[in-house]
Amino acid sequence: MAFSTAIIGATMAQLAPQRSEMIGKHMLVVNSEWHNMEPSMTHEEQVVSFASDTERIAEHLHGVALRLGARTPISAEQVHYQRRRTLLDTLEAYADRGLFPTNHALHGRTPVFIDERGTACAVGYLMIASGHEALAERIHREMNLAYIHAITLPEVSAWADDHGFTIDELAWIQPTYAFEKFRNPGVLATIDLANGDRIEVRSPNGPNAPQKLRLVRKNAKGEKVLATLPMLSAVQAMEFNGQVYVGGMPPAKGPAAEVYHWDGTALHALDPFPERLVVASLSMKNGRLHVVGYELGGPLPQERYLAEDGEWKSL
Repeated sequence: MAFSTAIIGATMAQLAPQRSEMIGKHMLVVNSEWHNMEPSMTHEEQVVSFASDTERIAEHLHGVALRLGARTPISAEQVHYQRRRTLLDTLEAYADRGLFPTNHALHGRTPVFIDERGTACAVGYLMIASGHEALAERIHREMNLAYIHAITLPEVSAWADDHGFTIDELAWIQPTYAFEKFRNPGVLATIDLANGDRIEVRSPNGPNAPQKLRLVRKNAKGEKVLATLPMLSAVQAMEFNGQVYVGGMPPAKGPAAEVYHWDGTALHALDPFPERLVVASLSMKNGRLHVVGYELGGPLPQERYLAEDGEWKSL
């Protein structure tokens, strides 16, 4: 089976996202585990094309999340089911965000657990979101381009069990990424605004520069640093009601705010949680800004939404 899957992967990897083809063939480009986990998809007659590989990867992640959500996890413990359900919601939000690792290492397609900018793959992102950043960083250091089935660390199996997943399911989630020449290594997150401007969150210019993240606006007139932020990790950004929100885990020292709001004139620090949490997702639900966070090492998420009075409230 491994040999046939490799042949499928090598053949499908030549399929450009813009080419009109059956959806199953496009999904096999991103992850050949579709052949094992959902073989009926490989025979779907729906013909699709994608504007980019990013769009195709997002479709893959949504498709896997939908199918995993319909499956009952092996563990009968309620806490494992709740963690699984929460992380599947996180996976959907991650796919919607559309910020995935880049492959600057190998020609062709390969997994990338965490890239040079600190952008995590789907499985790495779920680990970090659930408070297991140290495990994700270890994989990044020791086996960054490995497929899940080749990552034999017992901690990975333990994490999967504790969160209601099997290793085969994690392997199905894990995308591969096409080779790209290295570009913009200092850009941690980007948003294309409705007015045509691009907002970028950038790392410091170098070790001798102020150790602050920079919020930069780019347009036809050039670029401008709008504000500086603390050194957040696992950075993400989104536009909400025409304004910019940036989230991430705050550094151990300094402000504890997990979210920052640029209103077009000034930057405002927002602290949705009483503790210093890892931000799993920023998203819009029912017209409100929602943030999901995990305490490091904690098993269950906390979710808050921004109410009309400007206060953060629990669901």
